[in-house]
Amino acid sequence: MNTETLRAIETVAAARNAADLFGPADGSPRVGRREFRRLAALLHPDRNAGDPAVAAAFERLVARYDEWRGPAGVVSGRRGRYTVIGSPVQGSVSAVYAATSESGDRVAIKVSRSASSGRFLERERAALRRLRALTDRPENTWLAPYFPRLLDTADLLDAGSGTTRTADVLSAHGAAEGFVDLATVAAARPEGLDGRDWAWIHRRLLRAVAGAHLAGLVHGALVPENVLIHPEGHGVVLAGWSFASAPGEQLPGRIASRRDLYPPDANEPASAALDVYMVHATMRTLLAPTQRRQLAFAAGCMQRAPRMRPAAVALLDEYDDLLEDLYGRRRFRPFPYTVSA
Repeated sequence: MNTETLRAIETVAAARNAADLFGPADGSPRVGRREFRRLAALLHPDRNAGDPAVAAAFERLVARYDEWRGPAGVVSGRRGRYTVIGSPVQGSVSAVYAATSESGDRVAIKVSRSASSGRFLERERAALRRLRALTDRPENTWLAPYFPRLLDTADLLDAGSGTTRTADVLSAHGAAEGFVDLATVAAARPEGLDGRDWAWIHRRLLRAVAGAHLAGLVHGALVPENVLIHPEGHGVVLAGWSFASAPGEQLPGRIASRRDLYPPDANEPASAALDVYMVHATMRTLLAPTQRRQLAFAAGCMQRAPRMRPAAVALLDEYDDLLEDLYGRRRFRPFPYTVSA
């Protein structure tokens, strides 16, 4: 690590807030943008592969920059106005802000990182509308809790560049609502989960994936960061629909930091088999190594050839049979771990 990179790490670590790095929020956008680019060039993971200190500093830098140029105060959507609360949570192509509606309801505002990444939020809008149409049918209403709701949309003018960024207003599934993503769970439990505690998560996750396929969608990014769980209420929400595709389309992108969870056919036209592989790759990363029967089940769903992977809907009963064989009659088991978002 050279001296410039070390100083950049120290600069980011010492910053108490975004203004310490980029100047006041009402200051010069050009100066703030220039400083971000300078630090990002020094700390970019492609330049410092495998260095965890640099990776952490880069992640913190991006978070501070999103905070600095994020929506200030109130966001005006097409259906209402929303008051932004606190700092954003980082996504692969967007930042997510907690907010409240005019009626006081909590919502999430997802803002594209740049004008060019707005196309991914457009895909998410289309996917969530398709899922809404599916779950509005009386026979499918039970699927609705597994998906976020698109409540409103907005366009935000970036004062620094003069470009417009896309924003979606979504139902809130954050820490305040009791949710946590599986990446946070994995970090808190590096030894892996007991199979009994994974069981309720996977049962619900399979239902969410089967529902998406019924709606004619391939999620395309089934990674731990996009699976939200409610440990107390045993809820699961499948989020992160920015890379959703119709079967037969090419995926519009991939999450670079999660290359290991994509199947060998990720470069081929998207299919439901891609989601089946990814959800079980995620399963494999969360389970403790001692959970051999469930890990074998996951391996059986991760065949190299897409045509050899079972459909998600076919796995619903198969997985329930495995759980009954392993643990007997189903009973509620409180999530025994303390996990904070």
